[in-house]
Amino acid sequence: MKKESIFQIILLFLLSTTTPLLADNSPMRGNAKFNVVAAVLVIIFAGVTGYLVYLDRKVSRMDRDKDKDKDKENLS
Repeated sequence: MKKESIFQIILLFLLSTTTPLLADNSPMRGNAKFNVVAAVLVIIFAGVTGYLVYLDRKVSRMDRDKDKDKDKENLS
């Protein structure tokens, strides 16, 4: 998947989960504290997962570049 499509999926998920928070009669505003805690945990988990995916791609790119540099040195 492209980076933009993954970003769009994450954005759509976050918007769909936070939209009920804006409603006046949503269960998040009542005594349902569990729902608030669950929503916060989901948002934190999504953020940590996104950051780990970002780091994994960055490290993979660095490894690929390192391997290309080694190949160039071996050819010389």
